[in-house]
Amino acid sequence: MTLDKKYITNIKEKLNLEKLKSILNKLKSLNVLVIGDIIIDEYIFVLPKGRAIKDPILSVEYENHETYAGGALAMANHLSDYVNDVSLIALIGDHNSKIDFIEKSLEKGVKLKTFVKEKSPTIIKKRYIDSYRNNKLFKIEYMNDKPISEKLTEEIVDYLDKELVKYDLVIVGDFGHGFINQKIRSILEQKSKFLSINAQSNSANMGYNYINNYQKAHFITLDEKEIRLPLMKRFEKIEDVAKEFNEKFKFKKFLVTRGKNDTLLFNNGFLHKAPVLVDTIVDSIGAGDAVCAISSLLIYTNARDELVPFIANCVGGIECNIMGNKENVTKEKLLNFIEKIYKNELE
Repeated sequence: MTLDKKYITNIKEKLNLEKLKSILNKLKSLNVLVIGDIIIDEYIFVLPKGRAIKDPILSVEYENHETYAGGALAMANHLSDYVNDVSLIALIGDHNSKIDFIEKSLEKGVKLKTFVKEKSPTIIKKRYIDSYRNNKLFKIEYMNDKPISEKLTEEIVDYLDKELVKYDLVIVGDFGHGFINQKIRSILEQKSKFLSINAQSNSANMGYNYINNYQKAHFITLDEKEIRLPLMKRFEKIEDVAKEFNEKFKFKKFLVTRGKNDTLLFNNGFLHKAPVLVDTIVDSIGAGDAVCAISSLLIYTNARDELVPFIANCVGGIECNIMGNKENVTKEKLLNFIEKIYKNELE
């Protein structure tokens, strides 16, 4: 794609690579907690053969499969290369827990605390992929997304009440699968020193997991659908939607990712936009999680406004060209990506 040279020149003047390295190195001392749903992403790669003769269904041939650590687990793993101390609080199921895979998938430095949900598996989302074109054919979800019990809620709230004070920054990956309820939201809002939230709308929770379930946060990230839906503003200009969102829900700082269009940061009444940096997408799964994790660090450290949506687009551009959560967006990957942009060498 053709990069916006004027924009890149402006960013490069304000933020050369040495300054960026210095900013990223200062993140190391942070103590971060991630809380949210662990999602095991299974990708089944198949070769479509055509319509079955006896049934009106697609016939495919199995080729291979891969399993990736997704959801809040992916968020914690992304953070592990930027900060020294990362803790993850998550649910696992009382059957098919996948705990061996989860523990094996944890990056060095990530500490795991699990709670067990009764009559539930650990969440698995299985996608069938056309291996030739990398198109997703369909998805099967294994989960019990009914709310957790009152007893388990109290156990989690009691734990958070004692632990939250230990962390500089708390990042919530709320995927709307029955974990984060109102009592847990309340303790997070009351006791977190700095609270960052990504409340996702997806096919399993559509209409039931909007960000306005939360009353306050220091920073939130959303995609364009997630900011429009609570306001029922489908076609209005995104700038107007952002201002109304701020006025109605009182979130002072939020980042809106808009796919192929741009990324927008709203900070106390001021809007800052950054154009997209890639036009190729291998897989968008996990991009929002990576963007939330790393942009939350920048907001916590009061990084300048122009930097946040730029870095968010870099992170999203990298993650969108990785299948699932197969790899983390490391500091090295991020710096190499930005260096190529500055040299206009990005393919």
